[in-house]
Amino acid sequence: MSDKIMINDRGCFVGITGNSGCGQSTAASFAAEQCEGVCSLDTIGHRLLNKRYVKRDLADGFSNRSLQAMNESDIRSELRGIVFDDPQKMAVLNSILHPRMVRWASISAELVKNGKGIRVLEGALIYELEIDRYLDCMIVIEDTAERCAERIAARDDIQVEYALKRWDRQFPIYAKVERADYVVHNTQDMEYMKQQILTIFDDIENRLLI
Repeated sequence: MSDKIMINDRGCFVGITGNSGCGQSTAASFAAEQCEGVCSLDTIGHRLLNKRYVKRDLADGFSNRSLQAMNESDIRSELRGIVFDDPQKMAVLNSILHPRMVRWASISAELVKNGKGIRVLEGALIYELEIDRYLDCMIVIEDTAERCAERIAARDDIQVEYALKRWDRQFPIYAKVERADYVVHNTQDMEYMKQQILTIFDDIENRLLI
């Protein structure tokens, strides 16, 4: 267990991560009962797609001026089919969005430190983007690739093999578990996950009072 969350003079910024489909969004919804606020890294990325300067960079990066006139939902639909099977185009998208997502996290961390209470950032790519350096502790949701791929395929209406490709682009789940302050095992029902999350946040609250 890390000692870095033994603090009592500022706010605490907690990360909840896992690989795609592990259930970190569900875990974050349970955490919302125990903290001041929850934000999704995906939501930040989606909001960036509505920014004029991001649309400009996307239009340049993909040589597609029509992107500048689209809203976030339409941009996502347009790019999904372009980048999914093309690593080079995925790299272009990531080079535009990821640095800005990291900057948002660094600014948010400073704001949290100057406040009180616990706030949560949820997202599959926290470790991949090295955003964990701005967080006080990390919770990793663990599950198997097979179960997660089935979840993603049902949720996003894609084939299981495409869902597994998302795992291939992320760190191995065991590597995330090794770096975690807390691990939640998503092996049973939602009530089992909820009780693990509530227990973890009780512990975090207690450590904040040390």
